[in-house]
Amino acid sequence: MKKIIQIAVLFTFFPVILIGQKLNKITNSEKNETYFVLKNNQSIKHGEYKKFSYDNALLIKGFYKNGIKDSIWECYDQKGEITLSYDFSNNKILLFNPSNKIKNKKYSIVNNTNEADTKLSYPPVLLGGDELFLSELLLQFFYPPLALENGISGKVYIIFTVDKFGKTSNYHVDKPLGYGLDEEAIRIIKSVEDFWLPGFINDQPIDVEVVFPINFTLH
Repeated sequence: MKKIIQIAVLFTFFPVILIGQKLNKITNSEKNETYFVLKNNQSIKHGEYKKFSYDNALLIKGFYKNGIKDSIWECYDQKGEITLSYDFSNNKILLFNPSNKIKNKKYSIVNNTNEADTKLSYPPVLLGGDELFLSELLLQFFYPPLALENGISGKVYIIFTVDKFGKTSNYHVDKPLGYGLDEEAIRIIKSVEDFWLPGFINDQPIDVEVVFPINFTLH
């Protein structure tokens, strides 16, 4: 039985001078990424970071400074062209041309007294976009055995918050399907939780609630 998952998604290089820091280069073949860590604390990323697609095309290039994204990060499409440029030092989008569908979508602002959905200057964005998400799926997608055995498929709506720093939290499911599909959908979304950019209103980053649908289909 062939298993197919369909995804509905939203969605300059700066030299960093490292003085007095001894680094180790890490190549993570499971996640298709390379980066540097401090030699005396290998849990802290420091220096150039690169993320590649499942077919080894460069998707994301950026820098870490003491474990925090720093300076300018760039995203690329399969043709090698820049699709997004973001300055983490100043929390500023330098290059991004969202589709009209994304531009016109309205979002719920967290802790906003206005209950109506709001149109943002820029929506929350996944660094690497569709290419990154597709790559992660091909590398690690797992159709839940219980759902497979019972022929269960359908759309899972994951709701979570992307805060003004790009951190994600409060993951939950609207109208759960069960059979392990909800848990797998959340696991997939969390696999890219480190790559979100915040939403903006008038150049100010804000906390936004995101609804991310994942459609599990069996053929």
